[in-house]
Amino acid sequence: MISLRHAISCLLLAAATPASARYRVRLRTPLGIAFEEVEPGKACGVVVADLVDGGNAEHDGRIWVGDRLLSTSAVVLGGDSALLTVGGGRQFTNWKRELIPATAMGFDEIMAAIGSNSGRFGYVDCLLELARTDSSVPR
Repeated sequence: MISLRHAISCLLLAAATPASARYRVRLRTPLGIAFEEVEPGKACGVVVADLVDGGNAEHDGRIWVGDRLLSTSAVVLGGDSALLTVGGGRQFTNWKRELIPATAMGFDEIMAAIGSNSGRFGYVDCLLELARTDSSVPR
């Protein structure tokens, strides 16, 4: 569990990013991006650490090493009621894809959100909102 102070500092850092430095990219999966934590061990988002040679992100050309991930599309399971409840587990009748903020999430949560954009739910791409940082460099 993250503290309120930590969550607020992460959100303020993201809000301080000028709108002109933000951009959206829709990439086919696999993305071809290696991410790393902004602050190791803390739920404060991720930055682009590297691009896979010949990968979808490198071919696209808009993503730079050092860019910060602000939000990602993710498949959200839901509905007012579960199709089936067995024990403590539920099987949902529907899902939808949403753009979710990633600046106050941990590494594993972000990777799970990105990974949810899968063929299992009928998706072959992922929408990412990123921002340039002072350490962003083209590859």
